[in-house]
Amino acid sequence: MGLSGSQFNACMQNLIFGPALFYDIPEYLRIVTSHNIWQSMTMGHFPVHPVFMGILWIFIKFIPVNTIAMFFGIASIYVFSRISKKASLIYALLPAIWIINTNLMIESVLLFFYILSAYFLLKQKKFWFTLSVFLMVGVHLEGVFWIPTIFLIPLMVKEKVKYKDFIKLAVWAVLVSLVSYLVIYKITGQGLGGSTEQLRTYFSSGIFRMARNAWLSVSTAFGSLTALVLTFLVVKKVKSKKEKIIWLVFTLFVLIIAVNWQGDFMVRRIAFAGVMLSLGLVKYLRKWWWVFVVYLIPIVVANVFLYAKGSPFTPVEIPKKQVLVQTHYLKPFTEYDGTILWIGESDLGEVDSYLQSGKRVFLTRQAVTAPYKLLVGNNYHITSLGKIGNSESRFLFEKYEIKPYENDFELKLFEGTVSENAGHPIISHDQSFWGRLSRRRVDYGDLGTWIWAIVTNHRDPAGWIYKDARGFSF
Repeated sequence: MGLSGSQFNACMQNLIFGPALFYDIPEYLRIVTSHNIWQSMTMGHFPVHPVFMGILWIFIKFIPVNTIAMFFGIASIYVFSRISKKASLIYALLPAIWIINTNLMIESVLLFFYILSAYFLLKQKKFWFTLSVFLMVGVHLEGVFWIPTIFLIPLMVKEKVKYKDFIKLAVWAVLVSLVSYLVIYKITGQGLGGSTEQLRTYFSSGIFRMARNAWLSVSTAFGSLTALVLTFLVVKKVKSKKEKIIWLVFTLFVLIIAVNWQGDFMVRRIAFAGVMLSLGLVKYLRKWWWVFVVYLIPIVVANVFLYAKGSPFTPVEIPKKQVLVQTHYLKPFTEYDGTILWIGESDLGEVDSYLQSGKRVFLTRQAVTAPYKLLVGNNYHITSLGKIGNSESRFLFEKYEIKPYENDFELKLFEGTVSENAGHPIISHDQSFWGRLSRRRVDYGDLGTWIWAIVTNHRDPAGWIYKDARGFSF
């Protein structure tokens, strides 16, 4: 099935001039459009992202927000092509790479400096390598984690570099960048509380959940067959102990990040691995490297179709001056002339008092399915592979009478005896063959994902709701 002329035009319009779909960007756009460049570089949530904010402040004056991602995406592909033309083509088609190059995220810029650092390392350009590493860390502190993997790249392309000299330069670049962060925190009076968030998340995760997270992150970021094929090739073709250690170290770095569940677009956090994966596929597949290009193209095409549908964020259509209950995941995209209670942040015990005072209270459809159908970067969160767990708004169905209102719901006080079925999930499925997988899955066009769905008879939920306090559902 192809795109019609009108769909293609809509696709291009949304791709280039469409809304900022990643939910951090509206916050950053408000900052850079209302402050000077130096103020902008010190504002935003932890860890601030000074270099990214400075770049955004400059570029937003000339080109649309998503085009900024495309600019740095094209630049990163060009620089990568100077390292390996074949690998850069595979890299450009990897799902995670394609998405962050069409929706502006921190990683859209960060990945450019990562590849630029690798290029200058291979070319033995000490000053430019040091500057690239400094800017990389200045875009986001997570850049520090991926810096060691830059030193694996010369080993893959069999280039000799003076590791000792460049490792020292990388350490100095990181230290200077970290000092710059500390100066910003000191001047602005910001705390370091955000630095412990990741550690708390790691220690609260069980081993099975971590294993699931790692597989879902890798398979949706690079295609479900990529890791399997590359693992087979490494085991079969790599005889050198040194090269085996390289792949072991690389795998450990990927897993440390991939096992951590985040309430956002997870694949962006391990997109850096796409560089080594592309180099490995070209090296071990040799003349058959083009097979992976053929495999990845349908995944990209499936994602292109998403843009023809326009923005996934629909405006709330309820009476003004009332009360709206919304998931905090869509906070940057939600505007309402009334009171908003954010699930996960606000005290929802206030719902009773609002209803008793005569206010009407409405619940959005997204608040029922988030985070399991969280829309980020024009795609569903990876856990939308199925209905996993319970929605954060489930407890509202156990207490109130829920009635449909336009595209959303309205809460009513319930005075009777609460049904024993209150809060029981009702899941609906599309029974057609093409209804097995949601079209908003980042891996919708993945051959491996379809094979898995057919073999296991898997079907993504088309939607779900809970029975309310009366025991009713609709």
